[in-house]
Amino acid sequence: MSDPVSADFSVRMQVIVDDLARALHRAVLLDDEDLTPLTHSRQLGELDDVRVHSVLQRETRAEVKAALFDFGIGTADSALWIPAFPQHNLMPRFCVPVRSASERFGYLWIIVPDGALPEGGEQLAEQAGAALLDILDRRNAALRADESAAQRLLMRLIATEDPEQAPAVVAELHTRGMAEPHDVVQVFRFEPDGAHDPADRSLALRLRLTATDRSRRWYTLAGSPTTIVAVAPSEADSATTADTVAEAVRASYGSRPAIGSSGAALPITQAALGFRQASLALSLAEIGAGGGQVSDWSALGSWRTLAVLGRAYGANRLVELVHPGIVGLIEQGRDDLLRTLETYLANGGDVRRTAEEMFLHRSTLYYRLERLTEAVGGDLSDGETRFDLMLGLRLARLAGLYRPGSTTV
Repeated sequence: MSDPVSADFSVRMQVIVDDLARALHRAVLLDDEDLTPLTHSRQLGELDDVRVHSVLQRETRAEVKAALFDFGIGTADSALWIPAFPQHNLMPRFCVPVRSASERFGYLWIIVPDGALPEGGEQLAEQAGAALLDILDRRNAALRADESAAQRLLMRLIATEDPEQAPAVVAELHTRGMAEPHDVVQVFRFEPDGAHDPADRSLALRLRLTATDRSRRWYTLAGSPTTIVAVAPSEADSATTADTVAEAVRASYGSRPAIGSSGAALPITQAALGFRQASLALSLAEIGAGGGQVSDWSALGSWRTLAVLGRAYGANRLVELVHPGIVGLIEQGRDDLLRTLETYLANGGDVRRTAEEMFLHRSTLYYRLERLTEAVGGDLSDGETRFDLMLGLRLARLAGLYRPGSTTV
């Protein structure tokens, strides 16, 4: 599934790639700037493992990517020959960087097992690269023009709290070819770094997602945070969507920011709910509550209640709710005791599991537990005390007082 603006340009790119492959009787591949395949010709001549892996897995292996960029493709302004890399089972290639003065769109590759193109072949490849540059440049211009209206609709969709109004917005999306009435959505949010133009990076992210996973319609809303909306048929498998998003964000921004996810797919009429869930999940991801780069709202358990509480109260008022014993440990900088307490409580008070997880001798753990009992002024075997302390630790993290590995008071 592709967005309506990109579809026509994709057809034109395919025609250029196919025509070049026929003219040279060589396999041709067009990658984006991160060496993710955009399109490719049918098999012509010999192929190597790199080409096969790229087409089947829609990626270039990390070690091959590193070798090619070390060779200089990332800074090349004109076409260049790539020698064979036997260690990677890569045959010689002729590479045409597809770039303008200010933007690199990708790379056009012609696999040349014998290291030579027919007479005039290099010129044909360079002409094809110029034609692709023109198409990609016009595609991006068209997408930017189309983005404004589309983003206004998406903003209305994720801001529509009244369930009776949502179908009308979905109907407009359907009219524009952006969604179907029975589609489902997943929403993701993250804070981008400030090193890039927000609108350009957001568009590049959308294009990368569209090229990587064509089973969904992908939309991005630039900002702080940046929002990703994945729209798919109701029967689509959503198990790997978060991984797709995380990798696309890494490739587009060059970093691995915390990402909040709405989790399980929701009916498109509930996109506003998904937006709220992703926003709250992001606040938890940023304090490491999810245990990974992407915090899935549907998998955050009791953290969800605290996130809602935190949003309603604000950080300053949350501090008032933190157990005074926890506050005292934070003020003393006793990160060792705080980590011990958090691990002990997470393991249900199981001394053996806690000692193993923290790589502590049991005598050391018992000593720390004695110190903790003194610090918090309560019995750590009491269920209510444990609940109060776990709540206090989590509230302290939400309030920005404490994060495992670092105290800030």
